[in-house]
Amino acid sequence: MLNELSISNFALIDKITIKFDEGLNIFTGTTGVGKSLILGALNFLLGNRSTNDIVRAGKNDVSVSGLFFINNEQVRQCIKEHIDEFDDEDEVILQRTLDQKGRNRCKLNNQPITVSLLRKIGDILVNIHGQHEHESLTDPSQQLSILDSFGRLDDLRTEYSGIYSSAIEKEKLLYSLSDSNGERNQKIDLYNFEISEIEGYCLQPKEDESLEAERYILANSEKIQNILSLCSNNLYESDNSIIAGLKEISNELCKIIDVDKGFENTSDQCNQAMYQLEDIASTLRNDIEKYNYDPERLEHIEERLEVIRGLKRKYGDSIEDIHSSCEMSKVKLEQLLKDDKDIEIVESELKQLKKEVVSAGKELTQQRKKTGKKLSALIKKELMDLGFSNGKFDISISTNNNTDSRITELEDANCSGFDSIEFMFSSNPGEELKPLRKIGSGGEISRIMLALKRHLAMADQTPVLVFDEIDANIGGRMGRIIGEKLKIVAKAHQVVCITHLPQIASYAEQHFKVDKTVKNNKTFVAIDLLSSKERLEEIAEMIRGTEKSDVTRKQAKEMMDDAKKFKKQMSTL
Repeated sequence: MLNELSISNFALIDKITIKFDEGLNIFTGTTGVGKSLILGALNFLLGNRSTNDIVRAGKNDVSVSGLFFINNEQVRQCIKEHIDEFDDEDEVILQRTLDQKGRNRCKLNNQPITVSLLRKIGDILVNIHGQHEHESLTDPSQQLSILDSFGRLDDLRTEYSGIYSSAIEKEKLLYSLSDSNGERNQKIDLYNFEISEIEGYCLQPKEDESLEAERYILANSEKIQNILSLCSNNLYESDNSIIAGLKEISNELCKIIDVDKGFENTSDQCNQAMYQLEDIASTLRNDIEKYNYDPERLEHIEERLEVIRGLKRKYGDSIEDIHSSCEMSKVKLEQLLKDDKDIEIVESELKQLKKEVVSAGKELTQQRKKTGKKLSALIKKELMDLGFSNGKFDISISTNNNTDSRITELEDANCSGFDSIEFMFSSNPGEELKPLRKIGSGGEISRIMLALKRHLAMADQTPVLVFDEIDANIGGRMGRIIGEKLKIVAKAHQVVCITHLPQIASYAEQHFKVDKTVKNNKTFVAIDLLSSKERLEEIAEMIRGTEKSDVTRKQAKEMMDDAKKFKKQMSTL
């Protein structure tokens, strides 16, 4: 339960602390005094999205904290799942602050937590039923959620949704793998062609560079031969060749060696130079034959280079890029060929998932039909108490016909099952049941919402239930009955309720009055816990306004006495 709520600098609230009791806690006050600010502060504490305009003018930040007493093991376990260092404590303190720059700070028992985690924990601790919630009651999707919540089918629905989501993802994967057979076969043909084309030419590393060099040499072969011939003649073959001149010099030096031995070294060097030049001349003569012009070879080189240039235009800027492209095509081809087996596997898995979707959907449908009958009977009884003596209520559950083992598509299902829900209602004898969304009376819808809340609240595991003006569109005649219903709900939950009806206020365990004052040109919202005498005056004022009299006080006392009698009756049940 919520023990204490402390609010600082929240809109018109300067600083207040509200201490709650078990059972039914009622807030009253004239329109516009700030009752909704209590709910706003609680929503802020529970992690709802807020902007810095809620910070009181002239203040730096807003702060709201709540002290909760945990007496529910399920709630305690839920918190432990989110907070590693949470011990088996009986008290939990939630705190949230927001400054003028929009920065949030959230804590649980002084441990920093995120806003999203605060929201999760808030959902576990408190369930707020807003004053405009009856509008959603006409939405079939919300009606389905109400039915599942009452029947405690959320776990079954979550299990079904998980299977359905897996089936949808598997179906998308199958479509992706199939990728239309025509397009897929075109890709296979393309990759086969690319691989065959590249590998068929047997390109060697740097082959283009070596061919370019050879082509350049062949193109200049005549020039090379002429130069080699000239050099060879000058060295050896002409009458005045360099080698012949060296031979003559060597012979002449031999004639003077006997005269001066110092010329032996010069003669030897001359002979060595001659031998070296003879080797050079021999090499040049042999090279002349190597550089014969070969037009066929040149043509072959030109053709090969044109092939390489063509492959570069298609597959990359170098022979290495062309080989890389070939390897990539092989990988893609292997994947496409492998997809044939993958498609068979995915098809088999999808078939099994569809069976599981049908099975889980059937179970969900059966449980919904049982729950629908039970809830319809309870609502009919409640409607009699709420003034519909001849009212009829039914929950229509229509199910798609394809929920059998022969199902081949998932289009008949959705994430919530195979069922369509419609709340049907008739308020007068002789009138046919009609969808609730076609009923124009806000009062009728509000009373049906109250009948639903009465039983949904009893099924709800959330410790704290908050009702914001549950009496919207409902007249005073129903006030006493609404008060009794809330009192019954308050046996299993702590209930916080904002109301304008004195009949409802008379059933409070604790009664708070919200008021607004102006001091020094500043507006302040005050919240006071009323004593028994103050309650009497407040309820009397709710009956007649500020012109209350002894008569209205007597009426207020009768209301409070009736509420006490009902409480005693409840204690004997």
